[in-house]
Amino acid sequence: MRFRTILSLATLFLTCFTVAVCCPPLPAQPHGTSLNTAVENQSISGKISSVGDASFSLEIAKDNQAPQTVQFLVDDKTKVEGKLAIGAQAVVEYRADSGKNVAVHVVVTPSSGVRPY
Repeated sequence: MRFRTILSLATLFLTCFTVAVCCPPLPAQPHGTSLNTAVENQSISGKISSVGDASFSLEIAKDNQAPQTVQFLVDDKTKVEGKLAIGAQAVVEYRADSGKNVAVHVVVTPSSGVRPY
Protein backbone atom coordinates (compact mmCIF):
# COMPACT_ATOMS: atom_id res chain seq x y z
CA MET A 1 0.00 0.00 0.00
CA ARG A 2 2.78 2.40 0.88
CA PHE A 3 4.56 1.62 -2.41
CA ARG A 4 1.39 2.43 -4.41
CA THR A 5 0.99 5.77 -2.62
CA ILE A 6 4.60 6.76 -3.32
CA LEU A 7 4.28 5.66 -6.95
CA SER A 8 0.98 7.56 -7.39
CA LEU A 9 2.42 10.76 -5.86
CA ALA A 10 5.54 10.52 -8.02
CA THR A 11 3.42 10.07 -11.13
CA LEU A 12 1.19 13.03 -10.17
CA PHE A 13 4.24 15.22 -9.52
CA LEU A 14 5.83 14.23 -12.83
CA THR A 15 2.59 14.93 -14.72
CA CYS A 16 2.19 18.37 -13.13
CA PHE A 17 5.82 19.23 -13.83
CA THR A 18 5.49 18.17 -17.49
CA VAL A 19 2.33 20.28 -17.96
CA ALA A 20 3.96 23.30 -16.32
CA VAL A 21 7.03 23.07 -18.56
CA CYS A 22 5.05 22.62 -21.79
CA CYS A 23 2.55 25.48 -21.30
CA PRO A 24 3.53 28.97 -22.50
CA PRO A 25 3.56 31.72 -19.84
CA LEU A 26 0.66 34.17 -19.63
CA PRO A 27 1.37 37.71 -20.88
CA ALA A 28 1.96 40.26 -18.16
CA GLN A 29 -0.69 42.98 -17.92
CA PRO A 30 -1.78 45.39 -15.21
CA HIS A 31 -4.62 44.30 -12.97
CA GLY A 32 -8.08 45.19 -14.27
CA THR A 33 -7.17 46.09 -17.85
CA SER A 34 -7.72 44.23 -21.07
CA LEU A 35 -5.38 43.97 -24.02
CA ASN A 36 -7.68 46.00 -26.32
CA THR A 37 -7.77 49.14 -24.17
CA ALA A 38 -4.14 50.09 -24.77
CA VAL A 39 -4.95 52.78 -27.31
CA GLU A 40 -2.76 55.84 -27.53
CA ASN A 41 -4.22 59.29 -28.02
CA GLN A 42 -3.32 61.24 -31.13
CA SER A 43 -3.10 64.99 -31.64
CA ILE A 44 -3.95 67.25 -34.57
CA SER A 45 -4.43 70.98 -35.13
CA GLY A 46 -6.35 73.08 -37.61
CA LYS A 47 -9.23 75.49 -38.11
CA ILE A 48 -12.73 74.68 -36.84
CA SER A 49 -15.03 74.43 -39.88
CA SER A 50 -18.33 73.42 -38.22
CA VAL A 51 -19.76 72.98 -34.73
CA GLY A 52 -22.71 70.74 -33.79
CA ASP A 53 -24.38 69.67 -30.55
CA ALA A 54 -22.04 66.76 -29.81
CA SER A 55 -19.48 67.09 -32.59
CA PHE A 56 -17.29 69.49 -34.51
CA SER A 57 -15.14 69.42 -37.63
CA LEU A 58 -11.57 70.53 -38.05
CA GLU A 59 -10.09 71.60 -41.39
CA ILE A 60 -6.50 70.42 -41.73
CA ALA A 61 -4.31 72.17 -44.29
CA LYS A 62 -1.15 70.33 -45.33
CA ASP A 63 1.63 71.68 -47.55
CA ASN A 64 0.63 71.81 -51.24
CA GLN A 65 -2.47 69.68 -50.69
CA ALA A 66 -6.17 70.38 -50.57
CA PRO A 67 -7.43 70.83 -47.02
CA GLN A 68 -9.16 67.82 -45.51
CA THR A 69 -11.92 67.81 -42.90
CA VAL A 70 -11.80 65.59 -39.83
CA GLN A 71 -14.94 65.03 -37.69
CA PHE A 72 -14.70 64.72 -33.89
CA LEU A 73 -17.29 63.62 -31.35
CA VAL A 74 -17.56 65.36 -27.98
CA ASP A 75 -18.65 63.33 -24.95
CA ASP A 76 -18.99 64.02 -21.22
CA LYS A 77 -15.30 63.20 -20.65
CA THR A 78 -14.02 65.72 -23.23
CA LYS A 79 -12.16 68.66 -21.72
CA VAL A 80 -12.58 71.86 -23.77
CA GLU A 81 -10.44 74.93 -23.10
CA GLY A 82 -11.96 77.95 -24.83
CA LYS A 83 -15.11 78.17 -26.94
CA LEU A 84 -15.70 76.04 -30.03
CA ALA A 85 -16.38 78.61 -32.75
CA ILE A 86 -16.16 78.42 -36.53
CA GLY A 87 -12.91 79.93 -37.79
CA ALA A 88 -11.01 79.49 -34.52
CA GLN A 89 -7.78 77.51 -34.41
CA ALA A 90 -7.80 74.38 -32.25
CA VAL A 91 -5.47 71.66 -31.09
CA VAL A 92 -7.33 68.38 -30.52
CA GLU A 93 -6.11 65.34 -28.62
CA TYR A 94 -8.33 62.43 -29.62
CA ARG A 95 -8.75 58.67 -29.60
CA ALA A 96 -10.25 56.35 -32.19
CA ASP A 97 -13.30 54.44 -30.94
CA SER A 98 -15.23 52.12 -33.28
CA GLY A 99 -14.12 54.06 -36.34
CA LYS A 100 -15.04 57.45 -34.83
CA ASN A 101 -12.68 60.14 -33.54
CA VAL A 102 -13.60 61.04 -29.96
CA ALA A 103 -12.07 64.27 -28.66
CA VAL A 104 -10.31 63.88 -25.32
CA HIS A 105 -8.86 67.40 -24.89
CA VAL A 106 -9.49 70.47 -27.06
CA VAL A 107 -7.59 73.76 -26.78
CA VAL A 108 -9.23 76.56 -28.79
CA THR A 109 -7.43 79.76 -29.80
CA PRO A 110 -9.86 82.50 -30.89
CA SER A 111 -9.67 83.62 -34.50
CA SER A 112 -8.61 87.11 -33.37
CA GLY A 113 -5.22 85.70 -32.43
CA VAL A 114 -5.59 86.48 -28.71
CA ARG A 115 -4.63 83.46 -26.65
CA PRO A 116 -6.99 82.52 -23.80
CA TYR A 117 -5.52 83.09 -20.32
